[in-house]
Amino acid sequence: MLYKLKLIIFIAISAIFVSSCGEDKANSKIKSKKSNLNIKGSIDKKNDLDDFGGNKFVEKLKAFNNSSSKDISNKYWGWNTNPNPSSIGDKNAIKGGMITILGDQEYPSTFRSVGKDSRSQILSLLDYLQYEPLLIYDYENLEWSPALATHWKVSSDSLTYWYRLDPRAKWADGKELIAEDIISTFKLLIDAGHEDPNVSAFWGDSFETPIAKSKHIIEVTAKKKDWRTFRYFSGGLFVYPSTYLNKVDGAGFIEKYDFTFMPGTGPYEFDKEASKKGNEGYIVLKKRADWWAENEKVNQGLYNFDEIKFIFIEDENQQVISFFNGDYDIFPWSRAQWWVERFTDEKYKELKQGWVQKIKIFNYLPKGPSGIVFNTKKTPFDNVNIRKALSYMFDVDKLNKRLFFNEYVRLNTYFYGTPYANPNNPLISFSPKLALELLNKEGWVRKKGEKWLTKNNQIFEFEFLIAPGDDRIYTTLQEDLKNIGVKMEFKQVDYSAKFSTVMKKEYEVTSQGWTANFFPSPEGIMHSKYADEVEVTNITSMANPELDKLIEQYNAEWSAKKRIKYAHQIDSIAVNMFHYGLGWTSPYGARMLYWNKFGIPESGVSYIGDWRSPISMWWINPDKDKNLIEAKKNNSKLKKESEIIDFWERK
Repeated sequence: MLYKLKLIIFIAISAIFVSSCGEDKANSKIKSKKSNLNIKGSIDKKNDLDDFGGNKFVEKLKAFNNSSSKDISNKYWGWNTNPNPSSIGDKNAIKGGMITILGDQEYPSTFRSVGKDSRSQILSLLDYLQYEPLLIYDYENLEWSPALATHWKVSSDSLTYWYRLDPRAKWADGKELIAEDIISTFKLLIDAGHEDPNVSAFWGDSFETPIAKSKHIIEVTAKKKDWRTFRYFSGGLFVYPSTYLNKVDGAGFIEKYDFTFMPGTGPYEFDKEASKKGNEGYIVLKKRADWWAENEKVNQGLYNFDEIKFIFIEDENQQVISFFNGDYDIFPWSRAQWWVERFTDEKYKELKQGWVQKIKIFNYLPKGPSGIVFNTKKTPFDNVNIRKALSYMFDVDKLNKRLFFNEYVRLNTYFYGTPYANPNNPLISFSPKLALELLNKEGWVRKKGEKWLTKNNQIFEFEFLIAPGDDRIYTTLQEDLKNIGVKMEFKQVDYSAKFSTVMKKEYEVTSQGWTANFFPSPEGIMHSKYADEVEVTNITSMANPELDKLIEQYNAEWSAKKRIKYAHQIDSIAVNMFHYGLGWTSPYGARMLYWNKFGIPESGVSYIGDWRSPISMWWINPDKDKNLIEAKKNNSKLKKESEIIDFWERK
């Protein structure tokens, strides 16, 4: 289940909690694994003693702006900031207590979010809570806010960016944040020695090595004009300390920091003594008492828990049992059938008594494509008519009615819930008649008295790769295909093996879903430059020259409104290539069970948040916590809260 959410980079994680930027770092041209880089950064020698950007920066910038000077050569020209950033937190939030969260199905194989074997959302969560980006994007108000950087500016050609680092920012070990930290982090990311070639290629292909213009000023130059590059560097690069990176290269980093962390600038730090490694292990983060940004306006009402504990349970039924036993606080995902039929007052005393609450939250969380996917490097799925025929056999409406209790909506776009979705895309309805017409056209026919379609004396058969539990969904497809003479056999592997097989393109047909960005970034999943690569999100090997051209035009267009026309064309072409038999998605941002002890903001989660938002936005309400303890002791009832939160009127 969780593996549908893999390949979320830091940018996407900050989107869920506070902001987001994109997902393409996992999709760059693969390069050599050999490491030749020294991670250590260097300050521009001419400016080594220049205190530009230091404690007097704001005062001098204000004086320059008040002078009404038009001198664009002045170093104070063109700087931007956000003096009144909004917070997604609740000003009434109470600090303290611990939240226990189901982190994943399996204990992570590493703690690193950089390097080989690091594509897991729990690793990005751990990084998000301990490290910080330069800026934060507010998607509700469509504006940037300060994080590690207080000010920023962009050159007239949109290729060079400057950031002024906050002189107050401190690492957990007490050291000051400096420009060299950004340089060293970047050099780690581009070092092929960490053995994640997509990441090293992405950052290396996108940017020149940053330059420290002074202790607190960093200059970054993009290698190509692309509206996303400023977003990537501003919100997608979570900064690590150079004093630790200076001692290792990429290969050394993945060895030294496999199960440990460097000090961060963020609100939490790893509590090694309270954590346990292994199959029955758990990870505990504790709130830093000396977090430098605790009182910043953008952080008001956020990061309220003193401790965050992540536990790991592989079996879905055991996850439910453990939740109702009180082993953790929020059951963050569930099958639609469970939501409607299993999680009822009749079946769970905890729900009937109001000790456990159900909640469904509507917001503007963007949704990526999902459904059945075809490996076009495998015959016969290199034929669009074959893919289209099988898509006609994917009866999403029947699944939604029988299994999902109409909790979901059908997809006919790669950009659901955004203005970038083409409103003229067709909805592919279940039609065995049209499917057979296409299959017959391609030479697949069922001879009299025979069970299967054949061509050149070969029956039409293929393997459908599934993880445990997927058969309950796709057995319907299997039976429907059997009825028209197509033999589909399940090949079941565990969750991690399924994801690994898909990323290596060693499957024929499978199911897959992806998260999405508020501003779509279709290059990774659709551009032909990734068609022959593995470990990329273009898992179907999509390749179309017209699509490539449109994607490049889309990337170069800085106007969000003007990008819509390109996105509509991209969406239409991709949908009609039938690399995905598009399935379904949820029209809400989060659907959860939780123990009734939390304070919850009016919006429930953030503007584009999901089940992870409570980690940073909720808090322990002392009165509710006390009442819950008493109710369980006395077997008494608690008030049932509203099951629906529709703060933005999206329902």
